[in-house]
Amino acid sequence: MYEQDATNGGDSARDQRPPSLGLGRIIIALFWVLGVWIFVTAVIDLFHGQDKPWGPQLVALLAGVDYLVAATALTHNGRRMRMVGWGSIALSIAVPIVLWVASLGLDELNSARSAWTGMGVDFYYIPLVVSLIGIVWMWRSNPRRIVSLAEQVERPSPPWKTH
Repeated sequence: MYEQDATNGGDSARDQRPPSLGLGRIIIALFWVLGVWIFVTAVIDLFHGQDKPWGPQLVALLAGVDYLVAATALTHNGRRMRMVGWGSIALSIAVPIVLWVASLGLDELNSARSAWTGMGVDFYYIPLVVSLIGIVWMWRSNPRRIVSLAEQVERPSPPWKTH
């Protein structure tokens, strides 16, 4: 079912992995739903909050874009997109922590609804939890790690190593 393409004589580089099913699709769907939710909320708040400062509202919009980028990276599971995914998911974990520490002295940072302010309290802490799930999933589904585990299983142990 997932064999080499015979039209090019086997010279083409094709992905031999089966499509993501089950938990992987649920995590990808979580990121897409969360990204759209955060982005739409930020756009609505941007247009309805004309009297509020623009800085926190743009941070809220950037949070939505970051989750959409992470969802795209998880969906397109290539090497470069995995690097983009690692970066965007790490950003969605690091920025709420930095903003939370910064907001201890500056209440203006919490003036807009954002997935990043107050550790995500405006979105019921779901963004931070989903980001942590995303980091675990990125590590668990890393093709290099999976291949190295498979090679360890395939290699017979040397005769001098007895269990």
